[in-house]
Amino acid sequence: MTCTPNPIRAVIGTTALAMALAGCGGADPAINEIPTTVRTPITITQLRHTAITEEVALNATSIYQRKNMVRANIAGFVERAFIRIGDRVGAGQNLYVIRTKEAEALGAIAAQDSTFRVNGLITVKAPSSGIVVQMDKLQNDYVNDGDQLAVIADENSFAFVVNVPYELNAHARIGSACSILLADSTSVPGTIVTRLSAVDPVAQTQGFVVRPTRATNLPEGLIGRLLLRTSTHANAQVLPVAAVLGNEEMSRFWVMRLANDSTAVSVPITKGIATRDSVEVLFPAFNANDRFVLTGGYGLPDTAIVIITAP
Repeated sequence: MTCTPNPIRAVIGTTALAMALAGCGGADPAINEIPTTVRTPITITQLRHTAITEEVALNATSIYQRKNMVRANIAGFVERAFIRIGDRVGAGQNLYVIRTKEAEALGAIAAQDSTFRVNGLITVKAPSSGIVVQMDKLQNDYVNDGDQLAVIADENSFAFVVNVPYELNAHARIGSACSILLADSTSVPGTIVTRLSAVDPVAQTQGFVVRPTRATNLPEGLIGRLLLRTSTHANAQVLPVAAVLGNEEMSRFWVMRLANDSTAVSVPITKGIATRDSVEVLFPAFNANDRFVLTGGYGLPDTAIVIITAP
């Protein structure tokens, strides 16, 4: 026997299946909702019209410009030393006692004969006040007449020497104020007082002497950084560093300016002075109410759909 399909049953079954599918689709509309636009979250910033200064960081080394040599005035043995390295001494203060070699030779006779008296002790005094930065002879050392015993640095001669590239010499003006940043984040204010007469033949740098404007208690050989001002623009278009983008060669630069609340477009710029946290925009001239992408702009195309997450 051959079975013949019933057309009425087929129609009823098809209708029921369509209703079931429609019911499932209507239960959760979110399943069929497909986003058509991806928006990049960004934060924004605006231009500032302010002064911006370009500075060059140069190494500065502390020195004592004047040092006094303490020398023996007779040959003999160091009987006693009253000083240590780092001590502050005053002019005329006792530094050493030297026993002459003759007194040393006659010491054995004096020990056997109490009536034979010999002293032979010579006191060496400080020629000036300052800090003892070097000791060449200690107790019991033998010295000849004129030998160096110690070195005393004049505290008033403390200064920094800054090596300035010769092409920047015009910016290191004698008498101009400056500041030197030390490794512990403290700053020493100073004044450029003179330039040295020689130029380093290899580095082509010339030394400038910076005298601190207040009393300091710093060691010799300390290295700091002097920020030398090379140019200043009084009323510049300034953006934060994060708002300025560039290619890998850092030969082209641009910013992402907001055309409206949801669209950012790329605008090529010409950079001027750049500091650690700000960049000057020389061209083009923007409006004061223009908005720019601060964060989130890296990798965006020339025209991008964005969403502002924070001002």
